[in-house]
Amino acid sequence: MSNIIKSFRVIKSDASHMENAYIKFNNIYKEIVEEAKKKGLEIVSKAQEKAEEILDSAYVEYEKQLNNAYERAKSIFDENKEKGYEEGFLLGREEGYESGYQKGYKEGKEKAEKLINEALEIKNSYISMRNKALKEAEKDLIELVITIYEKVLYEKVEEDEEYIISLILNGIEDLEIKEKLTVIVSKQDYEVVKKNEQIILAKASLIDSIEIKINSDMKKGDCVLETSKGNIDVSLRGQLSEIKDLLYTILNNE
Repeated sequence: MSNIIKSFRVIKSDASHMENAYIKFNNIYKEIVEEAKKKGLEIVSKAQEKAEEILDSAYVEYEKQLNNAYERAKSIFDENKEKGYEEGFLLGREEGYESGYQKGYKEGKEKAEKLINEALEIKNSYISMRNKALKEAEKDLIELVITIYEKVLYEKVEEDEEYIISLILNGIEDLEIKEKLTVIVSKQDYEVVKKNEQIILAKASLIDSIEIKINSDMKKGDCVLETSKGNIDVSLRGQLSEIKDLLYTILNNE
């Protein structure tokens, strides 16, 4: 009877150890992802401020040119109108006065309209430039976020050799598979995955056995889960690629 109790305690202890290990790995995964997101958002915020600063500067210049154009238009219009009055007055005839006025008015109006059209072209050019700049800035920000996100994650992979376990556990969390699971990893990650084989098996409760294989073409942080229903890539590179595709899809649909 004492042996049965002792065995039960060992099993209970092992189960508790596996549960604690899973919680630990899951927390590591979440912390690293959150840290990467935080750093990425900081970079994005600074880049957006810089982009807005550049666009504000361009807007000030545009407003300046627009105001100058309107002022010039008004000035030319008034000058030509006054010139018409003077020409008519000097001729000393009502007909000449009216003719000079109409001539000056017409010339002033034409020049004013020309300048106003130029001002509108400047405005449209600015709007087009601004939209293009924002689009390019968004694209650059996506590239920047991906680069920062990737850099932070790969640094963590190098610092924490057990991070690969977090990726595997996170990958099998929603899997509904039975029988056998094959985990394919890089040569660098093989030993740590092998060492935590029982933790992975405990998480995949419906699986009878687990096999761990090495793929010499894989890099540290790469991992594929091979099941009877197909393969699932839980690698860092695969996740980053999905995030990048999603961001570009959102950008292109705007």
